Amino acid sequence: MPPVWIVVLTLNNYADTFECLQSVRALTYPAVRAVVVDNGSTDKTPERVRFDFPEVDVLENGINLGVPAGYNVGFVHALQNGAQYVLMLNNDTRLDSSILDHLVAAAQMAGCGIAVPVAYYYNQPDKVWSAGARYRRFPPASIMETRLHRLAQGYFSLDYAIGCCILITREAFERVGLLDDMIFFMWEDLDFSERVRQAGLTILQVPDAKVWHKVSRTSNPESTIFWEQHGRSGAIFYRRHSRTPMRSIIVHLTYFALREFVVKGRWRFLRPFLRGIAAGCRCPLDDVPRWSARSLSATQ
Repeated sequence: MPPVWIVVLTLNNYADTFECLQSVRALTYPAVRAVVVDNGSTDKTPERVRFDFPEVDVLENGINLGVPAGYNVGFVHALQNGAQYVLMLNNDTRLDSSILDHLVAAAQMAGCGIAVPVAYYYNQPDKVWSAGARYRRFPPASIMETRLHRLAQGYFSLDYAIGCCILITREAFERVGLLDDMIFFMWEDLDFSERVRQAGLTILQVPDAKVWHKVSRTSNPESTIFWEQHGRSGAIFYRRHSRTPMRSIIVHLTYFALREFVVKGRWRFLRPFLRGIAAGCRCPLDDVPRWSARSLSATQ
């Protein structure tokens, strides 16, 4: 059984973390270790994890580094300790006990970079929230995939993985690097997916792998910082991956703004969203952090 490390990122909400780690403890896959990376909790999450789950490693960042940089701390720890696969996991989730059996089987397919489970709503356990995502050309957007594709042979290939729970291969980290730590949160999973596919690796939907997600328990869609970071991250994404970045930013994010702020009536968040786009267009693009297996470290 190839070793799997589970990386859980936390920022308060210990009740969610406790339930998540209980489901980790109940996994049937034998070769699994877990690490909690804490992004500056004020509710004593690290101490409580150490007491309730002594088998789990705990790393404390001390401050909120953001989602990608926080996860990267855990990814490096897992890879240094021999992980062949890393499960990136939100703390507001509950895993099906057999999820890793199904994900690892898919990840062992030649050329797989990411294996994606089906995420169901926590409060509606039979309703699919996300089974990955696909790109829609018009109107331009990344759309949650809610259909389950059961193929006679192999697995259905996705455009994007949604990062609440995904299994990433060691090969993917070695070929494309870690998460983009220029992004504070939002879009980091789409960016990583884009780089994985550009490297010639596939993103596979695994219908038998199940997770239940409470959805946006740490981030707050009713806050100005949520929308400011949404705009900033989106601008960084298109600057990295579009041949015509300014056209993509205008077309894609204008459609998104019309949908969210005009149709849904969230006018009060339009200004921070635009402010975020401007910030994302101005900031210099640093290199994505790389993982070096030879030096056993993350390097810029």
